[in-house]
Amino acid sequence: MIRVNTARIAPEGERLEGEEDSSILELESLPGVPVFSRGPIRYDLNASMVGRDLLVTGSAFVEFETECVTCLARMKVRIGDPAICIHMEKVPEEEVDLTPEIREDILLAVPARFKCSEECRGLCPGCGANLNREKCRCGAKRKKRGALPENDAWSALDGLKF
Repeated sequence: MIRVNTARIAPEGERLEGEEDSSILELESLPGVPVFSRGPIRYDLNASMVGRDLLVTGSAFVEFETECVTCLARMKVRIGDPAICIHMEKVPEEEVDLTPEIREDILLAVPARFKCSEECRGLCPGCGANLNREKCRCGAKRKKRGALPENDAWSALDGLKF
């Protein structure tokens, strides 16, 4: 848990720095997030009191091991928020748990799909070869990314003239 005691925050603020287990992200409960393993959440925050309001700024990141949606290659990605800004109004003088807000900021930064690079050529639809590392073994022609084989029933429409 990432916590701050508001009664102990000095007028110049308090620095919160450290690591938290990534299990707080609860990624297993999110459908469709292709994450295999992850490291700890690393955070560097500054907490200050503005009257009775708590203001927390800083950054938090976590490393994921996932797979490219196009070629299925394993890859590591660093995801997080470099500009966290949490404002809580009328906070009592006690310990405040920042974990839900930090969790939300990190989860909002997780993309719907992971891609190893913009130039990723993906897998051959015929033989499954990773076209980033090897040539196609089946000789299937690819017109564009995701093109269908030549014997496809829709290929007859390519000859239509309008």
